[in-house]
Amino acid sequence: MHLANPYYFLLLIFIVAFILFYFFRKKYTKQIIPSNLLWEEVLKEMRATSWFHKWQNNLLFWLQLLCLLLLMFALVGPYFSKETMKGEQIILLFDTSASMAAEGKDFNRLEDSKNEAVEMVQGIQQNQTVTILEVNDRPKIILHGESDRNKISRAIKDIELSYTHEDWQSATELTASLAKEGKSAIHIFSDGLEEEKMNNLDSFYVEVHNQEQGQEENLSILSFGVSKKDKKVAGIAMVENQTDSLQKVPLLVESEKIVLFQQEVELQPQERKIVAINDLPEKSYYNAKIDVGDNYLVDNRQTAVFNKQATTMYTDKEMNPFLIKGFEAIGLRVIQMENKEEFLNKKDSIFLLSGSTLPKNIEAPFVFFFVDGKKAEVQTAVEASEDELSLHVDMKDVFIASAMNQTIEGVKPIVKGGDLPLIQKGMVHNQPAILIHFDLKDSDWPLHPSFPIFLYNMYQWLSSQSNYIGDFQPLESRTIHLTNQAADWDIYNESDQLVGSFSMEGDGFQAPKLPGVYQLTNDSDLMYFSVNLDDREKMIASQKSFILNEDQLKENEITKTQSDWLWYLLCMLAFLILCIEWEVYRRANRV
Repeated sequence: MHLANPYYFLLLIFIVAFILFYFFRKKYTKQIIPSNLLWEEVLKEMRATSWFHKWQNNLLFWLQLLCLLLLMFALVGPYFSKETMKGEQIILLFDTSASMAAEGKDFNRLEDSKNEAVEMVQGIQQNQTVTILEVNDRPKIILHGESDRNKISRAIKDIELSYTHEDWQSATELTASLAKEGKSAIHIFSDGLEEEKMNNLDSFYVEVHNQEQGQEENLSILSFGVSKKDKKVAGIAMVENQTDSLQKVPLLVESEKIVLFQQEVELQPQERKIVAINDLPEKSYYNAKIDVGDNYLVDNRQTAVFNKQATTMYTDKEMNPFLIKGFEAIGLRVIQMENKEEFLNKKDSIFLLSGSTLPKNIEAPFVFFFVDGKKAEVQTAVEASEDELSLHVDMKDVFIASAMNQTIEGVKPIVKGGDLPLIQKGMVHNQPAILIHFDLKDSDWPLHPSFPIFLYNMYQWLSSQSNYIGDFQPLESRTIHLTNQAADWDIYNESDQLVGSFSMEGDGFQAPKLPGVYQLTNDSDLMYFSVNLDDREKMIASQKSFILNEDQLKENEITKTQSDWLWYLLCMLAFLILCIEWEVYRRANRV
């Protein structure tokens, strides 16, 4: 306890004077009276209440003395010392990456950090403001310049795990833009943050609260994938033992809650081991998991969707070499065939064809170049409409001399030269098709940077006809190619629970935050995708807490809060004593 106004102890002089006056009060003298008849009655009454009358005069003294002491202590201003947060502006950063889901001292690491922060902000003063940032793959501001403790506490409690990998470079740059030099205190709540990542905060007071753990037990599936091998599906998994002891780990591969593979893997301390998984039945997706109860359960599982996406392209021998080289550059295997009829019935592939008429017997997506027939001169500038094929493709400066003057019904023109369709896309003979109405020899397009980008967009759209749309990281946003661009799509998890929805006309697709396999569906289509952790989030090693630039806020090291409630309490007690004294005095005067 401390005193705000200790000089009021000088009032003790008057209290001492009050005590002296009491000792030197007027004393009664002896007086002879003719009769004591009346006094006998008084004495009888005093004997009946002997205890009260015995202490009555003394009680007045003590009550008066106590009242004066309480008033003096109220003026002195006693309060309890409390150290509060430094700085006029307080910035709190919370790491919400996947590793913060690891087991902490009481709960997980994020919950422990939030509890610590909520307790800390209870000490902020009226002249202090708090700003809260969430640090994930895209750091953002949750609360800015707030001084209401309740609002700050609620904002902290509402923070959730994002399961992404934290971007400290962007987070520290954003923090530096908000902070005020010499007035800001930055508190960072993380688990494995190191000093080397604090380059942008060299001129600010920074306190890093790492959730340091004594012994971290973690086993992880670092990677898992499947591919087709003959008529079976084969897989491979990499398992790591991050502990300092020998571990025997049961490795399972499941699909639709059915165990397809099981093996016990023995791992030495800090050892990585690759496990080959053969003869899996063909399923839409597979889950590999290790059945252990370590400190970090999120990385004990990895999902792989069976990818039927075409990686081979068949073409005829007359195809332009620019196209062949372009598709090979984006990772496709291009095979030239002598006879078209030999490959038109192949599945799980994409066809690259040319000629004057469209093929009829075709069972896979294809690109068709019209190179034979009557040509019309392109007299206007080339214009590309908004479409997924023209994403990041600029065709304003592309020169096209001539094109085939024909229109295929049921397909959408996406590039035009005046009224002349140059590129169309749609469904032809129940197969996704891209129709190009000019010969590359009549254009300088292969010389433009947009040409390989367009080839990549073509491949992505044609291959999206499989039931697999890709592997994502938590909350990753990406442009995806779907068969039905106008439909609203719903996202379901493995338990058939609706976790989200999106429309291609809206903000676009964003993956869920929880790792696992998901279904993307509308009224007629069903597609799969997987969400897996960033590889950097499969380690849970923690670091010690530390403070940087401690001398930046020396002038505001400790702020003490006065306890006003104690002052009011003393005053109320003094008033209560005063009332008791009055009642004692009143009863004494009746005698």
